[in-house]
Amino acid sequence: MNRKLAVAVMVAAAAGSWAAAQTQLNERKAAAPDGAVEISNVSGSVRVIGWDRGEVEVTGTLGRGSERLEFSGAPGRTVVKVILPRHAHDVDGSDLTVRVPAGSRLEVDTVSADVEADGLRAEVEVETVSGTIRVAEGPSGVRAASVSGDVEVAAAGPVRAKSVSGTITVRGASRTFEAASVSGAIRATVGTVESAELETTSGSIRFEGDVAKNGRLEAKTMSGSAVVTLPASLGAEYTVKTFSGDIDNELGPAARRTSEYGPGRELDFTTGDGGARVRVTSFSGSVTLRKR
Repeated sequence: MNRKLAVAVMVAAAAGSWAAAQTQLNERKAAAPDGAVEISNVSGSVRVIGWDRGEVEVTGTLGRGSERLEFSGAPGRTVVKVILPRHAHDVDGSDLTVRVPAGSRLEVDTVSADVEADGLRAEVEVETVSGTIRVAEGPSGVRAASVSGDVEVAAAGPVRAKSVSGTITVRGASRTFEAASVSGAIRATVGTVESAELETTSGSIRFEGDVAKNGRLEAKTMSGSAVVTLPASLGAEYTVKTFSGDIDNELGPAARRTSEYGPGRELDFTTGDGGARVRVTSFSGSVTLRKR
């Protein structure tokens, strides 16, 4: 019993010292309802929530070893930045929850910190190296880029999403979007798009949605597969090509060989009035056109 009591005391003491090593944050500043908010955090997490108040609130914890939190305001711009020592070797991540006016233009920059944004109406821009990015539906436009982290975006306006090895997921009623990766997969489940471009080197592509009259959908991959699901009623001009992969078409005729001796296949056909344009190409991966 004495040993158990001693262990409990040691655990409690360690927990107390850990809590003491972290700085609790709870600060507020007045902010313009349509101003810019800039957030920077190296590691940990950043969660941004839009609200109907004319102020920015920062809560959470400042990681052990961090120098301080810079929280400054100027007309039209608020800065929230975790400042690290010049020669930082043993610094814990900081976890920030930042509430901002819903109409704020948001800029977030991290290294390994994950980023979440919800309840925002204006433009959102997020860059990270290895952190994940999740932006909920609502912003008028999104630009999101990660090297190895996953990117998940939903927006009413234009979307630009990039990742080297992370998976890119685009959801919602994005009318125009661009998604590009090297080895990461691209997944898009959207409404009716006016312009959509999906491009990856070795990752796979999956698109499900519709294309507006006179709209454009283009999907390119070198060695990954591409699956494009569209309504059978869509009026479009289709061009599908692959050098060594197969083409499976549920929306029209079968593909033909590009050469009597080569493995290439191609497909050109028109449905309805042919107003939209759909282009799908893969060098060595398979291509599938599915009927929704």
